[in-house]
Amino acid sequence: MQRLLLKLHNIKTLKINDLSFIYESTFKTLVYNNLEILNIDYITIGETSIIIENSGGHLKEVSLKPHDFIYYQDNFSDESLIFIRKIYENCPSIEYLSLAFLPSKNHFIEFEKLLQVCQNLKSLILITSNYYETEETEEEVLENRKEILKILIKSAPTNLREIRFFSDFNVSLEVLEEEFLEKWRDRPALSILTSNSIYKGEDYKNLINKYKNNGVIKSFKCESYVYVEDINFKI
Repeated sequence: MQRLLLKLHNIKTLKINDLSFIYESTFKTLVYNNLEILNIDYITIGETSIIIENSGGHLKEVSLKPHDFIYYQDNFSDESLIFIRKIYENCPSIEYLSLAFLPSKNHFIEFEKLLQVCQNLKSLILITSNYYETEETEEEVLENRKEILKILIKSAPTNLREIRFFSDFNVSLEVLEEEFLEKWRDRPALSILTSNSIYKGEDYKNLINKYKNNGVIKSFKCESYVYVEDINFKI
């Protein structure tokens, strides 16, 4: 398999379950100048960045599985920062993207730049939870999520029609309405998919229905994380 991957220079689609059998040094020799779709289950952020850098600038989809690669990634904070940069430097035509990073000022700056550069982006799977031991208070965690929503409002491309919030991303009713939904008006209706059951509560349902009726939300679903990370699952 390793030898085969080295020979497939002209492929447009790379879909594979596992690339853990390939050494990192080998990744640097994988050059796919015509690659448009990158869909891999078990791969690190660092390895993905290498493939993206050697992809030729035609990628339209980068679909990974966040619950697999975020938990055990060494130097995830630094690697995810590099990953964001590789996307906006090498993927001007990206339409579908799985994006994972830790909440920090530098990550927020790079995330906003990605949104500003990648104007063709249609669907974003967003995982921003910090699974590592931190000294963040609950208030700080919620403030970081609020900041992410502000960045989306400020810089999301007009083509963005779908956002998938992975795992425990939740905000208060007030923040959801005042900092996000209300400010999304006059944009194309948004489809949202999440795996956090808090949004099944009656108060959240009522708020969501209000903005469905107002044409701000096209669809809002709460499903298993398996569906959130599956780019082929329709909202």
